[in-house]
Amino acid sequence: MPPSTRAESPWWVRAFGSEYLAVYGHRDDAEAARHLPFLVQALGLRPHARVLDVGCGEGRYARVLAAAGMRVTGFDYSEELLAEAYARSPALPGMPTFVRGDMRSLPFFAQFDAAVSLFSSFGYFDEPSDDAKVLEGIARALVPGGRLLVDVANGELLRRTLVSESEERRGDRLIRARRRFDDVTPGGPYVRKHVHVVDERTNATLHDVEERVRLYRADALDAALLGAGLVPTGPRHGDLDGSLFTPDSARLVRVAERPRGRRAS
Repeated sequence: MPPSTRAESPWWVRAFGSEYLAVYGHRDDAEAARHLPFLVQALGLRPHARVLDVGCGEGRYARVLAAAGMRVTGFDYSEELLAEAYARSPALPGMPTFVRGDMRSLPFFAQFDAAVSLFSSFGYFDEPSDDAKVLEGIARALVPGGRLLVDVANGELLRRTLVSESEERRGDRLIRARRRFDDVTPGGPYVRKHVHVVDERTNATLHDVEERVRLYRADALDAALLGAGLVPTGPRHGDLDGSLFTPDSARLVRVAERPRGRRAS
């Protein structure tokens, strides 16, 4: 994408490039491996289950699930992160397939036993109706009885603990972040995070973007899932370690199922 076009693009186009991997480098395959047992249990996965990873990024969860015997398709919009996913994934039978596209228009129908949307990969778009399109597309992509696990930030905890400014160094990069709540813009509430990355050797700006994610309370997330034809099942969890959800949980993790005997619209 030409620089002029990229600069005018939505934040979720500009944010997920090569510098994203530097900013969020602490999220790696080892972390994904620690969470694998809970994902398998919560989704009821068996060997050779077909799994869709929506917003897969550089593919760390897709790789871990594939290594555990699942048939995995990673789906993402970022060409740069998908190129990294291919580069990091061994060219072996059983490794993930990666597909580029807009998650509001998932091109699948009744193909997957399970789907995941991890680390606040849900809530990017300007209109809540676009979030509904994502969930409806996942519902269509699942076979009857298939399950979705969606993982978002716990807004209740963020309200009490948000760090407004931070700064850290990783190699030659200085990463500054400013965070705030936005309860005014229609479609919210949102949490906004402005990330500025500078190469300290040259003082050149490598990355400058404001991320914005819609916050969902637990009952609102359940309502969104039900509206898409997905039935929440089991307890709410507060992290991918399987802990139960409380107001002090870092995350809000929900599992929902496409009912058997009902066609997704």
